[in-house]
Amino acid sequence: MNLSMRWLDEFVHVDTPIHDFCEALTMSGSKVEGYEVEGTEIENVVVGKVLVMERHPDSDHMWICQVDVGKSEPVQIVTGAQNVHVGDLVPAALHKSHLPGGVTITRGKLRGVESNGMLCSLKELGLTTHDFPYAIEDGIFILQEACAVGEEAALRTTIWPSLTYLRSKACMGWPYSSMT
Repeated sequence: MNLSMRWLDEFVHVDTPIHDFCEALTMSGSKVEGYEVEGTEIENVVVGKVLVMERHPDSDHMWICQVDVGKSEPVQIVTGAQNVHVGDLVPAALHKSHLPGGVTITRGKLRGVESNGMLCSLKELGLTTHDFPYAIEDGIFILQEACAVGEEAALRTTIWPSLTYLRSKACMGWPYSSMT
């Protein structure tokens, strides 16, 4: 069983280092085989706010977006996603950004229109709806957390201890001898 620390934090604040937290879970009777910090491969992905959207002149499904990424001028990004709207906060992978799996995003042209990055989906960020239950799997990840435009998208905070055996009574502090 995987336990999302982001999900757990919705119910109880855990400010213990992950190693100590996993060890405490193991000592309580719930075996933790390991943990993983997700999002460590992500670089140069910031919170962007979609300011303007217009139809791509050579496509019936693409949009040309002007995105505020905290710089002096908005950045133009072309997307084919249909769930993006003006005012949305989105993870924006800028020129020379890195995503999981060794993917590097660079500026380029999509059907003749310059795109200076990419609006990211959960999958492209190596995340799932287990990390962000409010998000959708298909389409761009629309951020709902309190975040500021231009700041690094907080995607590295999800940690998954891998529990192989959970003794719920032991976790609640019940004596082991009474668990038969």
